[in-house]
Amino acid sequence: MTDPNTPERRPRVLQVITHLDLGGAERVAMQLIEGLRGTCDFQMFAVRQDRELNDVGRAMAARLRDWGVPVHVGTRRGFKQGGALQAAFALARVIAREGIDVVHLHTEEPELVWAVASLLSRRVRRVAVLRTIHNSTLWIAWGRLGAWVTRRLARADRVAVSQAAAAADLAIDAGPGRTLADVLYNGVEAPVATGGPAFGTPFRVLFAGRFVPQKGGDLLPAILSAAHAATTRRDVAVTIAGRGPMADEIAAGLNGVAPGWDLQIVPPIGDLAARLTAYDCVLAPSRFEGFGLLPVEAMLAGVPVVTFNAPGTAEVLPENYPLAAAPGDCAGLGARLAAVIDDGPGFGAAVAAMRAGLTARFGMPAMLAGYRARYQAATRTPLRPARLTS
Repeated sequence: MTDPNTPERRPRVLQVITHLDLGGAERVAMQLIEGLRGTCDFQMFAVRQDRELNDVGRAMAARLRDWGVPVHVGTRRGFKQGGALQAAFALARVIAREGIDVVHLHTEEPELVWAVASLLSRRVRRVAVLRTIHNSTLWIAWGRLGAWVTRRLARADRVAVSQAAAAADLAIDAGPGRTLADVLYNGVEAPVATGGPAFGTPFRVLFAGRFVPQKGGDLLPAILSAAHAATTRRDVAVTIAGRGPMADEIAAGLNGVAPGWDLQIVPPIGDLAARLTAYDCVLAPSRFEGFGLLPVEAMLAGVPVVTFNAPGTAEVLPENYPLAAAPGDCAGLGARLAAVIDDGPGFGAAVAAMRAGLTARFGMPAMLAGYRARYQAATRTPLRPARLTS
């Protein structure tokens, strides 16, 4: 029994992310630090980091500094240049030097670095580990390596951000006795108040995501061409916000696909959730997601979302959601986009009516309480009564 006169020790939790940059996993780590820093002592470990942070990275670093959260960097090399080993040594040093109680791993690169570090250090093997499985397609082209890492992490606690993510994790290594991870949906902050989009002129469409196959940016030409053919409106402005290895391919593919429409490619938009009502529609053609964060954020803001019923996205959409097409059906998605362009206010009203149900499913308090309980179970340390900050 805990002596009521004994000060409670705050658990020391190390959030391990790929880098200080745009990403759903990085965002969750930041939300946990922000929301639970009243009951836990956090530190951040970025597996790899460029010497010069971009705008998103600088904003993250500034917030962590304001919160008094130390930030450690594993490597500034590429993994093929020995970066993975360098990061593993750095992770082992941080765990030992800082007296970490719980290592919270987000996505595959942090898991790989932990697995290598566990070969180097007994302390790494002894510390409690929590994995959050953030995607519904894992270890692309690295299946054997992923199976090895997953087996190294066999004793770790696991949380998946969706049923699809839990199934993907089990598929990597379905060994004897291994079961589906528990699902803990990501928390999404609902806007304090929103009147939704203006649905004015021009009609404003937003695509926001990394320029990688997962996010479906390469499908935009076919989708926009189909939408252009299905509506007579030409006062349409499409903003394509992101960066990544497919940038040139996407730019070339968009050339001439929607005559009369204003198509612009811009860098990632900072604080996007707070700016969604500057757009009349969000186009989210992801082939798969761990958790469909952007669709939920947009719908909570009253912005219609045109998307695929893809793994990780389908389960966050309300039942019988009218603006979802079968995965890969670019013509069908284009037709739904055209429908919203032609009747933005009608679809906006329908989405606004879904807000209460979405808030109940994906509210931030449930996520924070769920992870707080995991940290408590991992450390066997009685925590202070919940005081969740935002």
